[in-house]
Amino acid sequence: MELKLTSKERLVLYGLARYPGLSDIDLAMKIGVDRSTIFKSKRKFRDWQLIKLLNVPSGEAVGAEILTGVLTRYRPEATIEVRRGSEAFDSWMSHPNCVYHTYTETDSVSIIYSRNFTEFKKNFDPFINEYYRKDFIQNIECIHFPLELTWNSSDACLGVNDIYDLKRDDLPEGLLPMGPRPDGAKLTEKDKLTLYAFVKYPMLSDLELSRRTGISRPTISGKRTKFFQSGLLSREAHVEWQKICCQLITFYHLKIDRGTSEDEIFKVYGTFSKMGSPLFSYFQPGCALGAFLSPTYQDLKRRLDTGLRALAEQGLLEDEPQMVIMPIRDIGATKADYSPMVARMLDIAKEI
Repeated sequence: MELKLTSKERLVLYGLARYPGLSDIDLAMKIGVDRSTIFKSKRKFRDWQLIKLLNVPSGEAVGAEILTGVLTRYRPEATIEVRRGSEAFDSWMSHPNCVYHTYTETDSVSIIYSRNFTEFKKNFDPFINEYYRKDFIQNIECIHFPLELTWNSSDACLGVNDIYDLKRDDLPEGLLPMGPRPDGAKLTEKDKLTLYAFVKYPMLSDLELSRRTGISRPTISGKRTKFFQSGLLSREAHVEWQKICCQLITFYHLKIDRGTSEDEIFKVYGTFSKMGSPLFSYFQPGCALGAFLSPTYQDLKRRLDTGLRALAEQGLLEDEPQMVIMPIRDIGATKADYSPMVARMLDIAKEI
């Protein structure tokens, strides 16, 4: 059963997705909703488990050089129950380097961070090979994004704005570079532990983090400011969309003409951000990976046809995009968690 949000609750949801790091007072000024409404809405959202605010580390902060999207199509007989009987099923989704994973009976999509291509192969080839041995896989696509050459966009607020037709005039501008590398990326052991604490417990106060880590509160506070200002950390929102709206989530892998300029890449992003209610995008010269929501298949088809026709007329696409369309009600589970990856990449042994 979908949750029904009031007009003010919709604005608060937008505000949390658009300005996830702001205090209630500052957020009230940004979205024009009083502070008490924000407090009550946040309490409701917490009870409903509707939105989760994440502290996301940069790749440089953890020593990662590539991000990989894995789109997998399974044979009809390889249902979730059949796949669940394999060792690879839980190991793949729970692997620390896998920061995002969602699946249905027929498809799965993963986002994975790695130090390099060799590490990716070492970590995930055993799972992929097991699926091949068991004849589960119909098709699998691994798209590698060197972080220094990649632009990305976390578009939860665009999704909220589109779903509820809020017509906000403070939307973010779009793609941001995942490089150049942030300054001060050489981390001390204390830096690593506090970075891990911020990612694992994004909602805890500096005082509570001090108690958990054994690091003084002023040091925790100073490192929080430093990490966010330097770009080692950013704040993002993850919304449980199936609780409020929509029928479909579509993931796309797009091959872009190799001669495409940076301005034209941004034009392709702008077109795909209008295919539905956008969630996230990764773009590099030559290809893109992203996701958006649609209320119906008819809406998806209409927007898709219009957008692809416009891009084809401009000669910006090499081929039709590969699409993974998931009915939201059929999703088995979704993982969105960066903290195991940070602990593994930074070799954090201390439990906090």
